[in-house]
Formats: sequence, C-alpha cells, structure tokens
Amino acid sequence: MLRITDRLWNLVLHEIQETGYFNDVAREIIVKEMNRIKVNFHFWQEKGCQTWSFTSLMGQDKLKVLQFFDLSTILPPTRARAIRMLWDGFYDLYMDIRNPATNPKTFKRNAKMWLKIFLTPSTGVPNSDDFVQGLYRPNDITPYIHVLVFHIHEFMEKHKKWGLKSFSCAAVENKNHQQVSQFFRKTLRDGGNGANRKSAIVQILEFENRKLHYNINDSQVTPKMIKLQV
Repeated sequence: MLRITDRLWNLVLHEIQETGYFNDVAREIIVKEMNRIKVNFHFWQEKGCQTWSFTSLMGQDKLKVLQFFDLSTILPPTRARAIRMLWDGFYDLYMDIRNPATNPKTFKRNAKMWLKIFLTPSTGVPNSDDFVQGLYRPNDITPYIHVLVFHIHEFMEKHKKWGLKSFSCAAVENKNHQQVSQFFRKTLRDGGNGANRKSAIVQILEFENRKLHYNINDSQVTPKMIKLQV
C-alpha cells in the first residue's frame, strides 16, 4: 500500500509539473487540501537547487490522501474523476488484501481490471475535439504494482493459514526510514562537508556492523553509544 500510494501521488505531481502549472498557487492549493484532510504536508526548495521537495508521508497519512484528497482542486474535472476512480479501485484492493475472507480468484480478477484502468490508453487525435487523454503507460508500472496484480492472489492461495501479514515489509520500511532520517539529513547528506567527510552509505554500513558486533558478543554498549562512535 505504501509504495503504490507513493507512485500514484508522484504521478499526479509529475502531471502537474509537465503541464506547467506547478507554481506557488498550485503548491498552496495542495497544502491547503492536505490541511483539510488533517495531513501535515509542506513543499520546500533546497538551497542551490531548482527542484522542489515535499513531505514524505507515513502510512496513515498516505491512506488519508488515497481516500479523501480532492483531486478536482488541482486537476480538470474529467481528469480528476478518472484518477479518483483509479485511486478508489486501489483502495478497494488494499481492503481486500486485509480481509481474510477475500477469494483469491476474485482478487486476481479485480486486480487485473484495476491494472487495465491504470493503463487506459488515450483515444482520438491530440489537440482535436475528440481527443480523450488516457491514464498511464506500461513503463509507469513499478515492481510493487506487478506483485499486486500478478502474485498477491498466489500468496492468498498458498499461504492462507499464515495470512499476508507474514509477508509484510513494514519492518524493512521502518528500518529504511530510520536510516534515511539519521544519515541523509541535510547536514549529513553525502557525508557532510567537514574534514572527515564520508559517504552516508559507508556510515550506515559501519553503524550496522557495530550493532551486529555488540549484539553477537552480548555487549552492554547501547545503540546510543554506537551512534556516537559513528
């Protein structure tokens, strides 16, 4: 849910940027709509950089955006309705995944129908009255979307007694969030600017190696002390 929701949201932002309407007014509208649905969200521009960054949403906030964000505030009505149908379809699949009574064959059929909507092609001649813009292209599909459509129903059939929670990536996602928060902050990005400049990736590996060392040797050194050594 987390990664696919990220993809759907980023595709919308990319579309606004491509049309040339990603300006201060559009960003203000997005922030106001996020405030309406009780999601803390901001845009900012890194110093010396022309690109815009924005708040990385956590699980429950992503779910709120998926359910309640009014796409008509930033997109034309017809376009907003088409993307809203796609988002609602994904939310339904997400709820089916969480329901142990979901029939795997039914889920497979619904997931493929959702993918068909995702890949809705454009029709008509561009810049003419009969042109209808489609949604997304095959190269917009991510590995997570592929798994959702073509493999989740297999997990449901083969591992029903354990449930799909056994395949949760939540622990890995949380670990990734911790590492990014610690080692990719603005002051430490790419190792910082000091005399002891060191790649953030190297810092992560050294940090994990120290933790493993102290855990294997049953040391009393705390994670906080390990952090200080890094």
